[in-house]
Amino acid sequence: MTRKLEELPIHRKAVEFCSAVTALLDRPAFGRNRKLHDQIDSANDSILSNMSEGFEQPTDRAVEKYLFDAKGSAAEVLARLETAQRKGCMTSEELARCKAMGGELLGMLGGWIKYLARCDWKDRGRHRPQARDPIQDKDSG
Repeated sequence: MTRKLEELPIHRKAVEFCSAVTALLDRPAFGRNRKLHDQIDSANDSILSNMSEGFEQPTDRAVEKYLFDAKGSAAEVLARLETAQRKGCMTSEELARCKAMGGELLGMLGGWIKYLARCDWKDRGRHRPQARDPIQDKDSG
């Protein structure tokens, strides 16, 4: 079982997407529309934050809730990037690249959510392999 979110491929994909969006937001074109910049930035930050917070939850159902929030934030980023492209803050090629990356992330989040719904562990955060008791092993052998 994975003990760190950073070990999962989905985390790398989310970091790549969020970093690409942040690089776009650093451009002067986004400075002219501060409200749009701040909306995209907030939703972008929410993706990894929700994934991290969810990963620490004790049940799969609780993790799902945060993953749904992360997925919603990713969808919001993509929708607002479309607005940014229409307003001339980015090119259609840059939007297409972000949509491809974001679409892949949305698919991975959806797959993880479906997996958790099937498993539905109730003690996710507390499940640890039992340490062997050397005294008990000696008595049973």
